[in-house]
This record gives sequence, C-alpha cells and structure tokens, in this order.
Amino acid sequence: MSELVIVISILGVLASIATPAFNQFLGGSKDALAATRQEALNQAVYRFAQQNYELVFGSNDSSVSDELVILRTLQYRNPNINLAMIGSPYYDPRYNPISSSDNTQYRLRWTGKIYDLLMPGTNGTGLLVNFEGSDFTTAFVFPPNFQMAGR
Repeated sequence: MSELVIVISILGVLASIATPAFNQFLGGSKDALAATRQEALNQAVYRFAQQNYELVFGSNDSSVSDELVILRTLQYRNPNINLAMIGSPYYDPRYNPISSSDNTQYRLRWTGKIYDLLMPGTNGTGLLVNFEGSDFTTAFVFPPNFQMAGR
C-alpha cells in the first residue's frame, strides 16, 4: 500500500513539472499557426496584385469591414468564365472568420496593404484566428452585384 502512495506522489511531482512545459509548447504552436494564416493571406494578396492590381484599401481600426472586404476580394471568382480573373480565387472561399477585439486572442488586421498579426496582449480589432478549424465552413455565396476592393 505504501508503494502505491509513493508512486502517486511521484506522478504528481512529474505532472507539476510537465504542465508548464506543455503550456509553453502549446503557446509556441499557436504563434506558428497564426503566423502561417497571416502569411497565407498575404501571399494571396501578392498573387492577386501580380495578376490584377495592387490591393490598396484603407484600414479601419474600429471594425473589421476592411479585413472582410479584402478577404472576399481574394475569395471571389466571377461565375462568367470570360470575366473571371486569372488565378482566382486567391484564397479558399470556405474561410469564414468572425471579428474580434478581444486582446487575449490572435487577430489579423488589415493595414492598408497587407494583413498584420495582432498577438494576445495587443489591442485592436481584426479577424479572429481560430485554432479549432470551425472558421472553415461552406463557401461564401457572393451576391450578383459584388464589387471587388482596391480599384
């Protein structure tokens, strides 16, 4: 019986040592995943600019309207094949993030030319970086009168 108590005590000590290391590892992986999402969006901006025109669109720090307009422009492909832009869509149309101004979250903010990653502890509004994958849903349905940004 005393051996069982000793084993449980040792496991408790090991768990108390491993938990902070695991949390630090998890935080580093979130940094990497958020940076990857930012890089993918910025690569889509660059591909769009190479094929069409530079996306220069004013930023609005109080809302995510500008982030969403740019995202939808990158996701748009004209249904008329003769009017569709070369290479479009430039970003997966199934990506449907929500907005967030929670400074404990990772967010992507449009700066006027590229997406910037807002790390936890930084104030600002942007597209929430979701690590569970629930921001990838059915493809966004564009209205018939959709106007792309940046011209």
